[in-house]
Amino acid sequence: ITTDHYLYLSGTPFRALNSGEFIEEQIYNWTYSDEQRAKENWDGAADNPYAALPRMVMMTYRIPDSIRQIAMQGQFDEFDLNVFFSAKYGEKSKPETARFVYENEVQKWLDLIRGAYVENIVSDLKLGHSRPPMPFSHAPLLSVLTHTFWFLPSVASCYAMRNLLAERQNRFYQDYRVVVAAGSSAGIGVDALAPVLKAMGNPLETKTITLSCGKLTTGVSVKPWSGIFMLRNSSSPETYFQAAFRVQTPWTVCNADGVSPNRVDILKQECYVFDFAPNRALRQIADYSCRLN
Repeated sequence: ITTDHYLYLSGTPFRALNSGEFIEEQIYNWTYSDEQRAKENWDGAADNPYAALPRMVMMTYRIPDSIRQIAMQGQFDEFDLNVFFSAKYGEKSKPETARFVYENEVQKWLDLIRGAYVENIVSDLKLGHSRPPMPFSHAPLLSVLTHTFWFLPSVASCYAMRNLLAERQNRFYQDYRVVVAAGSSAGIGVDALAPVLKAMGNPLETKTITLSCGKLTTGVSVKPWSGIFMLRNSSSPETYFQAAFRVQTPWTVCNADGVSPNRVDILKQECYVFDFAPNRALRQIADYSCRLN
């Protein structure tokens, strides 16, 4: 096959842009911002091709000092997610023996995101203002976050989280089916997707949490995922945004009422990125914006 023209397509073209492989006249950008602007400015509500593309909302949280002190690292004494969620195996490196190094603090974090961390509530009352909405305690968020993706530092961290969520004190999370999409047993590439879809069954009737340290962060579309928890370090905007945009896949249902065959209901108007290292999150956004001009 011979040709004079090539079209290169990429959702995260940072390396190609940085390498100087293409000159300015050869580059056309159509980013999330363009897409959302087109959605908003479409003339008339009918036949809007962008209507189903959810608006992405990033929420950043500064973990209370009483929890975060164990993971302050580096030149700028920043909160290190990889340290905070580090884990190790017990006997014979079996998944069921995986535990967090700082399990007590991770348990407090689990309490925090469902609005049950007492120390934080007391400090907020002293300050005299309401808390920012926590993912699993704020009613509007809770109703949307039925299927979420948790991006952790390692395979051991994924199994440690699964084991911790299964303990008695975490009864709240046991309403969710937890899937570990990590390690060799999870399958290679797209094979890791099947257990997630099986756990979801009819996603309108189930709730799931998918735990991963890298699998399913590129090249897959899971419609019911509505939120991603960024629980690991990532200096690369490619890795960060490839994972983040997993949750922006449209989720629609045709003829949901069984009466109107041409009716399409949009089930996901918004999707969420939850980041617990605010400085890192803002750096990634700045980097993303600058690199894509």
